[in-house]
Amino acid sequence: MGKSKKIKGRKRKKSTRSQTTTPRATRRALWFLIFGVIVCAILVGISVSWFFSTTSDRTKETRQTSVSFESKTTKTELTYEEQIAAFKEEEMQLAGHTMKEFPDSGGSYMLIGDLHARHGDSAEAMKFWKKNLEINPKNFIAWRNMGRIALEKEQFDQAVKFLRKALEINPETTGLRSDIAKAFMDSGKYAKAVTELQEEIKIFPSSFTARFQLAEAYRQQKEYDKAIEHYEQTIRLEPEHSHAHYGLAMVYTRMGQPDKAREHLAAFRKLRVKVDSAYSDRQIGSVEYLASLRASVVKTYLDAELLYRNSGNTAKSEQLLNRASEVDPNNTRCLERLASLYYTSDRVAKALGCFEKMARVDPNNTIFYLNIGQIATKLRMFEKAEQAFRKTIALAPNDPAGYRELARFHLRTNTNLALAYSLAQKAITLGKNAETYFLLGWAADVNGNRAGALQAMEQAIKLEPNNQKYRKIYERIRARN
Repeated sequence: MGKSKKIKGRKRKKSTRSQTTTPRATRRALWFLIFGVIVCAILVGISVSWFFSTTSDRTKETRQTSVSFESKTTKTELTYEEQIAAFKEEEMQLAGHTMKEFPDSGGSYMLIGDLHARHGDSAEAMKFWKKNLEINPKNFIAWRNMGRIALEKEQFDQAVKFLRKALEINPETTGLRSDIAKAFMDSGKYAKAVTELQEEIKIFPSSFTARFQLAEAYRQQKEYDKAIEHYEQTIRLEPEHSHAHYGLAMVYTRMGQPDKAREHLAAFRKLRVKVDSAYSDRQIGSVEYLASLRASVVKTYLDAELLYRNSGNTAKSEQLLNRASEVDPNNTRCLERLASLYYTSDRVAKALGCFEKMARVDPNNTIFYLNIGQIATKLRMFEKAEQAFRKTIALAPNDPAGYRELARFHLRTNTNLALAYSLAQKAITLGKNAETYFLLGWAADVNGNRAGALQAMEQAIKLEPNNQKYRKIYERIRARN
């Protein structure tokens, strides 16, 4: 019994101590708990931050080049100056990100070089174009651009050297010899300029620029009759060429014919007022300048998109094209590239939507309607397809493409086969090629004209002797009883 009481006494004593110390212990435990929660929260925050910073760099760059730019440049309350600044910033950042993604690509060097050139920094442009040429020494555009920059800077020997390089790569390009001639003329070498310009006119007889330059060269050499001839040719090719009128005024003054001189001087002044008015509308801060800047931004997006598409990153490619369409919704080049991407990635309905939008922007472009017709046929939207092909014919009645594709449509859908035959015949009268002869043979065959089918197929094979499809169908028709 005594032992039992002793144990009870100890229990009561312990219980009494715990009652006196519980509040302090509880507070200490609570502080430890709060401190632990804070530390855990900090650690979790650091971990999450580290995770996203190390695994989502590309996503972050994407947001920077699309979402953030969109919020800056699509707000209508921005002034012209603010929109211009935002577009320029967007364009430069996009170029920087593209360069990081493709640091050894000639395409990225061209992109940045072109961008600097459009914004007036020719020194930086030349630097990047030269880097491109280290990778691709036969880049015609880089040589041509460098030649034109050197020409602007009055570095005439360098300009001729660069332009000659471009001419070696692509000798059939219009304007290059005119640029070389300008370098010679500006350095006083008029005889050399005449040689270049005569060659340019021989290859491109409708070049009014070359005609005008040749007239100027002859005037400098005091060959006034030849100068008059080519000034007048310039005006025939380009009636609003003000400087040709001014050149004629100067020549007639030298030749002692004041009446003719005054007539052309009056024409020059009238045209100059028109030109100066148009130029003033394109100054910085105007709607026209902002439109040209939008076009520049879209060009940068298209150049970047091509690099991503060629690398196989179609998701990024699509994102860039969508942003470019937001910058300039009416840019048909951008919409065409987007349609191509959708079509090749088997999103045909979206491709159709792009071509329909292009047709709304440029309702007289037959290529857009041809694409609408072909894609609508693929989607079995036959009424839309037929309307598109008929629209093509209405816009270009002398072009065989509309007749040919409408004939193909009726043959593929097995509708109005007699019309398909007459459409193919019409296409042949407007332009003879192997594909049209093949369609004519197909149409003749389904209309029971075996002899006509064989004759048309023979013509198709004659034009494309290695086309196995044509040969197989020809043999199939011929073997038929």
